[in-house]
Amino acid sequence: MRIIIIGDIHGCYNEFTALLDKVNLDVAADKVILLGDAMDRGADSYQVLKKILELKLKMKDRFVYLMGNHEDLAVDAIDSGDNSLWNSNGGGKTRKSFYKAGSRIQKYADYLRNLPLYHETDECICVHAGMSSAGPDKTERDIFLWDRSIAHGKPYHGKLLIYGHTPMKTVIYQNEWGSAAAIPQEVKMELPETGSICLDTGCVFEGMLTAMVIEDGWYQIKSVPKK
Repeated sequence: MRIIIIGDIHGCYNEFTALLDKVNLDVAADKVILLGDAMDRGADSYQVLKKILELKLKMKDRFVYLMGNHEDLAVDAIDSGDNSLWNSNGGGKTRKSFYKAGSRIQKYADYLRNLPLYHETDECICVHAGMSSAGPDKTERDIFLWDRSIAHGKPYHGKLLIYGHTPMKTVIYQNEWGSAAAIPQEVKMELPETGSICLDTGCVFEGMLTAMVIEDGWYQIKSVPKK
């Protein structure tokens, strides 16, 4: 079974579907993990969420959508009635996309509220933003959703960590001591057991939307540019 891990989508629907095509998604056999922040900033958050729900219905437990800080901001705004912090992080565009589609994001609040903070496979641990080297059970919620310390070079000594949240110009691997190196596109490489890989390549900021495709101990990076 292939594992396809996708970085921050941020409402970029056309790029999301283009990336699914590029990796030749097999909904009957593959596993997909979204690293959170599927919504906000971009124009098509409603269409992205609709596609997510379609894939979840078809793929069941083989489709995993993680909580990102933007999903968390949306739920907080819905629960409190205060949109100010969410608006300053692109929430207005999300609500507009739902309104244009004749829907309201409040309809999906319970689904978003119950998204997991991490997902572990035999090969790696996936989170939105960061994690303690001691493992997910020793990690505070805010670290999962908001932390940038690993992206900024903090040593991480746990199981291979795949994360998003911090936009990079290219996909970066950092070893357990924080030394970083760019990962080339579409080159089959042996999967490391330790260190970390950031898959947020800033699609909504005119960058790329990126997937990591894992199969039989090897992986490749595949990206599509912002259209």
